[in-house]
Amino acid sequence: MTLESGLAGKGAALGAAFLWAITVTVFTFAARRIGAQVVNAVRLVLAAALLLLFHWIFVGSPWPTGLSSAGTAWLLLSGLVGFAVADGLGLESFVEIGPHLGMLIQTMAPILSATLAWAVLGQNLSWAKGGAIFVTLAGIALVVAGPDEHASRRSRSRAWGLLLALGATLGQSLGQFTALKGMAAGTGPFSGLVIRVAAGAVGSVVYLALRGKLRLAGAWGDGHTLAQILIGTALGPIIGGFLAMYAIAHAPLGPASTLLSVVPIFLLPLSWAFFHERITVRAVTGTLLTVSGAAGLFLVK
Repeated sequence: MTLESGLAGKGAALGAAFLWAITVTVFTFAARRIGAQVVNAVRLVLAAALLLLFHWIFVGSPWPTGLSSAGTAWLLLSGLVGFAVADGLGLESFVEIGPHLGMLIQTMAPILSATLAWAVLGQNLSWAKGGAIFVTLAGIALVVAGPDEHASRRSRSRAWGLLLALGATLGQSLGQFTALKGMAAGTGPFSGLVIRVAAGAVGSVVYLALRGKLRLAGAWGDGHTLAQILIGTALGPIIGGFLAMYAIAHAPLGPASTLLSVVPIFLLPLSWAFFHERITVRAVTGTLLTVSGAAGLFLVK
């Protein structure tokens, strides 16, 4: 790995985090208009269609072939849990408590993933990693203990929004864990992503249909909202996902993962500019602590 390649990989990771912050912002605006679950379903259907097309062009078939049934099953479960459930809950939490706090809580996902890997797979969880977990939780607690920026604009309690974000965090961790199980069968990252996103798209549409709220056509009738979903889908799962894959391939995993986790830092000025949230010393300190702790999980042994 050359110096130039490593720098390009780190730049790609930082770019992916910035694009994901923009994605969270535009998806929050769209979710406030037509509902979080509808936005999640539409963006997953769009992302699945694009990924299937790209897989067809670059690999030769729209759906990955030659995979084991066990590996495919784990990846399908990962997509259902990680995209249909976790991302849907995450979008709802952004509407309730704002994207910055919602995404900050979801920074705990690596903690839960590391705990699952330790408990189920027997992977190492050192004292140093335990310290990083403590710093992450302390940073989140510092921000959560601050004033509610959305108290006057939301009918539901802040506690409900925090529960939604925690549910999204748990779903992300389970999604990452089951994806790891599926990838262990020899599936490449691109094919694995296609399977996971397709499963998430189907799951989110079925969920809306069962609840009698399959109003995807409403998203197409609102040009402004549709533009936001299209922009978010292009910047997040497609361009941001590609940059993240490039970063992991061309930079050391620890620094790349650290830079990919700085989304809450980018969301601080975006939340101030678009959602009129104050940038307080508490919010900045808690965010930096949380991101530092999450980075420690990737950097320490």
